[in-house]
Amino acid sequence: MTVNINAYKEMLNQPWGKIMYRLIFAQLSHIKNKQVLDFGAGFGTTSQYLSQNNTVTAVEPNADMLFADDTQTFTKINGSLEVLKNLPEQSFDVIICHNVFEYIDKSLHQKYLGEFERLLKPNGELSLIKHNLTGKVIHQVIFNNNIEDALHLLEGKDSYNSSSFGHGETYSIDELTSKTNLTLENYQGLRTFYALQPNAFKTEEGWLERLTEIELAVANQEPYKDIAFLQHLTFRKP
Repeated sequence: MTVNINAYKEMLNQPWGKIMYRLIFAQLSHIKNKQVLDFGAGFGTTSQYLSQNNTVTAVEPNADMLFADDTQTFTKINGSLEVLKNLPEQSFDVIICHNVFEYIDKSLHQKYLGEFERLLKPNGELSLIKHNLTGKVIHQVIFNNNIEDALHLLEGKDSYNSSSFGHGETYSIDELTSKTNLTLENYQGLRTFYALQPNAFKTEEGWLERLTEIELAVANQEPYKDIAFLQHLTFRKP
């Protein structure tokens, strides 16, 4: 995976980057007093939030991202699948894997999920955030006015290019559940509305608070969570 660190940093500093983590943190606020693994941790933004009330281990293949902030105090390990294989089984109550599987070959998804299953304690939780094909089509048509790419996605060509992470590939909830013994407990929407608005609105006073409220209000409701740009899946280990 090719990472444009500067582009990603710039996005995080924008209102649409800030609201993204507000929403994620709200949906993870129940996680307290747990052993947490954040796989594909990036700059450690989610790890830092969770480390306030939990013991967190962050694994990230890009060392420049992982060690960009030397003030963070959670455990950091540079690597990927090989790191997972070396961790003791049933080590974690919660595993975080956000916006990662899009950049891993689909043929390898089952191996990663198998490691997550091995590493989770009984009744452990996997929090996984994925791109949603329906939401991406809507985004291409409305926000980007890019009909060609929308049609490309609709035709089943589920690959795309991210300005920060390069080539990615979407996958469905059914594809994922067919590759794991973990039980899908629930899924929520992320980026249902705010990514469809013109960026000019997003610097208005109070925008961040207003959009956060409406996003969270519909995050667990159909049909909104089925048309969101991202979906937040919660799996449970029996």
